[in-house]
Amino acid sequence: MTAYIQKLKQFLSDEKELLTDLAIEVANADNDYEYREAKAKYNEQRIRVQAIQDAIDLASSMKAVS
Repeated sequence: MTAYIQKLKQFLSDEKELLTDLAIEVANADNDYEYREAKAKYNEQRIRVQAIQDAIDLASSMKAVS
């Protein structure tokens, strides 16, 4: 279980880096269209990051119970 959690944490780290890149794209949007497109991608990635964090939390709580 520990190896699984470590892999999830690395995956989370990688996905957070992408989230940061997408946040920069939102901030640098030149017009409303670019802003909406960048914001939609950012929101999708934010949900993905949260889902990975939830998986880590669940796996950690299961490990603690065992």
